[in-house]
Amino acid sequence: MTEPVERTAQNPALLCSGISWPAPHGAPVLSLRGPEGQDHNIVLGPGVRLGFRVLPGRWCLGHQLVHDRTHRTSVPCPAGNRIQHGAQCESCEAADQTRAMHDFHRSGRAGAGLRDYLMQEHWLYVASFAHGATKVGTAANPSKWRRLAEQGAVSAAYVGWAADGAQIRILEDTITRELGFTQQVRAQAKVRGLLESTTDAFALAESTAGKAARARELIASLPGAGEPGFTVVDESWQAPSMAAGLLAGWDANALQAYPADLTEADHGFTVESVLGQTLGVRLGDEPELFVVDAAKLKGRKLVLGEYDTPSPAIQSALF
Repeated sequence: MTEPVERTAQNPALLCSGISWPAPHGAPVLSLRGPEGQDHNIVLGPGVRLGFRVLPGRWCLGHQLVHDRTHRTSVPCPAGNRIQHGAQCESCEAADQTRAMHDFHRSGRAGAGLRDYLMQEHWLYVASFAHGATKVGTAANPSKWRRLAEQGAVSAAYVGWAADGAQIRILEDTITRELGFTQQVRAQAKVRGLLESTTDAFALAESTAGKAARARELIASLPGAGEPGFTVVDESWQAPSMAAGLLAGWDANALQAYPADLTEADHGFTVESVLGQTLGVRLGDEPELFVVDAAKLKGRKLVLGEYDTPSPAIQSALF
């Protein structure tokens, strides 16, 4: 292993908030923030080299201020609090103006900025993941594609459209109540599904299509279906090109587990593929693609440097 690079003013500890996705044809980025609030984001294109030391502990990721439907401010935690669970300290959770988003259709309560955000068109989707689970979810119009990319969907389809965020969440709850589709899938299950595949690309696509058809039938049967309030949508979603390597490895049942604990110590690898919050990486000159759960870096502080993760002996190469 190479000599570590120490934390200095020129090489500070950077707070990681995970992988973010831009427009459909843009590259994902590892979102990093310096101690003065400046961005140090790393574009995750094919062949990008990542090396870092993970410092002990987890920190609050701050909170969001929503100004209107297209503008919001990400505010670093004023106290720089360490946390044990979740992504925010109690103070930032209370100050986060997005908190009311998921209950707005029941409570009607939201600040002016969030209300403006919610009063734009939204989309309802059905998405499936590598372990075979399917969920129903929503996305505001500007996040229509990105929302599914960030979640790491393997196959997905849009099934409904609504004129505002309150109506779309009523549809979402109706799908959950009547068809039993979950609204949450654990990040660990998504990663485990890539390594312990119980299905394949064709079967998962068929399953997604069948569940999407059931959702569309239900929406069409509801009172008031049809514009201007809400309507059925039949539209497919395309996974990002950067996910191709991981998806091919999953479909062939050829992916390998990353051999180290990403929440501590030193790591270094070459990024080849990205699916949601998961990286497909190469270690040294080995041909295998290793699965890295980058969601574990959220709230961690990283010091960038020339580090290497040793490649383990791969069973298939021993026999």
